Amino acid sequence: MPVLFFSNSGLQGDLLFSLFSQSIPLPWEKASIGKQRHCLQHYEAIIVDCWQIGIAATSKEFLSDLKKISHPKAILINFPVDLPLHILEKLRQSGFYLLCDSNTSQENLIQRLSTAIHSCESRQHGSTPNPLPLTRREQEILGQLTTGEPNSVIATKLHLSEHTVKNHMYNIFRKIGVKNRLQASNWAKLNLQEEKI
Repeated sequence: MPVLFFSNSGLQGDLLFSLFSQSIPLPWEKASIGKQRHCLQHYEAIIVDCWQIGIAATSKEFLSDLKKISHPKAILINFPVDLPLHILEKLRQSGFYLLCDSNTSQENLIQRLSTAIHSCESRQHGSTPNPLPLTRREQEILGQLTTGEPNSVIATKLHLSEHTVKNHMYNIFRKIGVKNRLQASNWAKLNLQEEKI
């Protein structure tokens, strides 16, 4: 199934669409938000370029159009860094994943977006039966992993042996479908953050 990218019809939207379709090897489609005539459930993921939230004249209309998007994996990118907390909370409560703000580098955006979309694929194809397939202990260890600390420090903090932490890491990587600590950390930032809200 393709990924749908919502953005404006201007240069920025076209450049992002070109970047994504060349960097992430999936079928991509593009549409303007508010003008969609699509059945959104036929897409792996919905990616929304949120730069318009920062423009006062279009912000209310844009947020209103966002409310019409209903998808199990609607991902917001490029939203303003100074977006008010109450708006962030409303978006999260509406089921959106706030992935990258407007200060995110191109490389980081591509990496995080690829991880997010591929976690969509595995969920929709049934390889992970529930949204968070990890035990409470695995979630704790994965949360510690995002700090960048080595296994020995994580083990000390959680009162475990280093070998036990290593075993948990192996199981975590297998369950969430990642190959290294960086991918696991990105997955955790995307999924564990949403779970805590």
